[in-house]
Amino acid sequence: MYQIIASNAWVLVPLLCLFLSQIRSNRRSSQSRRLPPGPNRLPLIGNSHQLPSEYQEYTFESWAKKYGDLIYAKFFGSHTVIVNSSKVARDLLDKRGAIYSSRPRMVTLVELIGWDPTLSFAPYRSESRLKQRRWVQAAFGEKDTLRTYEALQQRETCIFLASLMQTPEDFKLHITRFTVALIIETVYGHRVASLDDEYVMLMDRGMEAMNATGPAGGGIMDFFPLLKHVPAWMPGASFKRKALHARKLIHDAHYIPFDMVRKAVASGDARPSFAAELIEKAEKSGRLDGEENDIRFAAGALYAAGSDTTKSVLLTFLLAMVLYPEVFKKAQEELDRVVENNRLPTLEDRPNLPYIDCVVKETYRWNPAIPLGIPHFLTEDDEYNGYHMPRDTHIVTNLWAMTRNEEMYRDPSLFRPERFLAPSGSIDMGVEDPRSIVFGYGRRLCPGRLFADTTVFLAVASIAATLNIDKARDAQGNVVTPSAKFPSSFVSFPEAYQCAITPRSPNVMALVEETLANILSST
Repeated sequence: MYQIIASNAWVLVPLLCLFLSQIRSNRRSSQSRRLPPGPNRLPLIGNSHQLPSEYQEYTFESWAKKYGDLIYAKFFGSHTVIVNSSKVARDLLDKRGAIYSSRPRMVTLVELIGWDPTLSFAPYRSESRLKQRRWVQAAFGEKDTLRTYEALQQRETCIFLASLMQTPEDFKLHITRFTVALIIETVYGHRVASLDDEYVMLMDRGMEAMNATGPAGGGIMDFFPLLKHVPAWMPGASFKRKALHARKLIHDAHYIPFDMVRKAVASGDARPSFAAELIEKAEKSGRLDGEENDIRFAAGALYAAGSDTTKSVLLTFLLAMVLYPEVFKKAQEELDRVVENNRLPTLEDRPNLPYIDCVVKETYRWNPAIPLGIPHFLTEDDEYNGYHMPRDTHIVTNLWAMTRNEEMYRDPSLFRPERFLAPSGSIDMGVEDPRSIVFGYGRRLCPGRLFADTTVFLAVASIAATLNIDKARDAQGNVVTPSAKFPSSFVSFPEAYQCAITPRSPNVMALVEETLANILSST
């Protein structure tokens, strides 16, 4: 026994020192500086034993009921503050963005899967992030620029509607094609002609594999970075195998479309796009060698975010309409009054469609696409409401809990667009717009949110104007009622479900085809 202890002293002594240091550190911090409240911590592991591998947002919400909207926890060596309130998020991330806008080290997503350099995960003051943010904001964050995409959005919406009418059972695939077609043409200049197009599922497969690795910054390798060196073949190293599987798919999704544009620019055949414009400018100024990787990853970030989160929102919308037919009927009635039946809705109709707008808001709220957001990182010591916020702290925004705030959203589990309407029928400005929550906070606010939001609105309004959505029936003719379940994932999607989609009238297909023909003839 003594020989065993002696031979392993090189391990035991440092662990004992770390153990004692942790106790002293916890005692000093609790005596000298008042940290935000939170669950009791154990030496060394902190609160790690209380952190589930799935649905961490639920656990954090339950902690908030006991400790408040600002919670301090420690997961192994990582200081973590969990924000469960939109007010606290605005106070810290919006008003003090200079010190709350960086990102923690993300071993799984960045170092293993390969999201580097990309504006979503790069440190705040990273030159790559600043450059990419500027490019994306100019292309997708300005209202004047957005108008240049309207014809494309309307064209792809018509194709989407026609596809739903022809093969409604493939609605999930049609949503994937719709979201990818929009982003792949604006970002890379490639027009998706069919469901067989290689780009329809390219990023989708990569994001699906990435989602399986867990929340951003919350995987086991993020807590123990040395584990990234563990051989993938070792028993128990499934976390490493999942990351490496995602790495290959994410690599292809970044490089294959970019290389297509790069070759098209070189041959003079490139269609106008985000990537082509940046490549051409960099070539003319002689900066392409230094900027090629930034352009590739800025385009890849748009490809991923634009397709995956919008897909989540539209799948959530269809599920809600199946489960809440009275909401869909009310949406159709508003469209019939405003748009009538001789044309399809456009973005110009939005001010006159308050209920449709409320349906969009409620869809965002009912199932936030990224329940825990992407963690921020505090770079300086701070004080808030009498609490000490230590530097190098991970700031986790529980967007799911914010959209379940019962004081703001009564009966939050129900899908009720009326919660955003005043008795007069106008928008109730006293109810927080979920768009101010789900697109993030501060200087990490999603730069493509305006493009995404207009795309979702146009799709929702167009579906309500042209289609009926009902519960499906099984082979025996029994009604199938889906459940409102959302499996735990980095990006939240509804559990697979069925629904019945049919045209509202015999002439609606002709209306869609005529609208599409007019758009094509004018572009």
